[in-house]
Amino acid sequence: MHRGCCVVVAAVSIGACGKSQAPGGGAAAVATASAAVPCAHAACADDFFIDARSGDCVAPGECDVRVELVATGAFHINDEYPYRFVADDLAGVDFLGKDGAGPNVFSKTAGDWQKESATAGAMTVRLKAPAPGERTIGGTFKVSVCSPQACLLEQRRVSATVVAK
Repeated sequence: MHRGCCVVVAAVSIGACGKSQAPGGGAAAVATASAAVPCAHAACADDFFIDARSGDCVAPGECDVRVELVATGAFHINDEYPYRFVADDLAGVDFLGKDGAGPNVFSKTAGDWQKESATAGAMTVRLKAPAPGERTIGGTFKVSVCSPQACLLEQRRVSATVVAK
């Protein structure tokens, strides 16, 4: 079971982490903060973890960052939730989101989210790196996982290093 969250000094890092449990076992709850405890993922909670990784990137060209959500224990992906990643503005990077809310917004409704199994799904963040170099792509990932008793709504800061060659 994964607990707490972490700052990974390799290619992926995370801000604040925490877990929320729905009161009364049925209503959804929202959480965004808590203590930092080491883990092997970009973000860890009691009932899910998040990983983020970049694919090959050649400038000038399009690159992808894959932000993966995995539910653990009795939890599963919430099919009804509008998964969304809002990338931070970053000089030297053109985001290629199709959400309509801006080029730095990636969402389920825009086709950026893909459920892969009952317990896993991934958001694809597309960008264009106009010049070679290393950049840290960061943003807020809005996710939800459910158990038979409750659904959790969470917002996590996630970042990944993209190296354009």
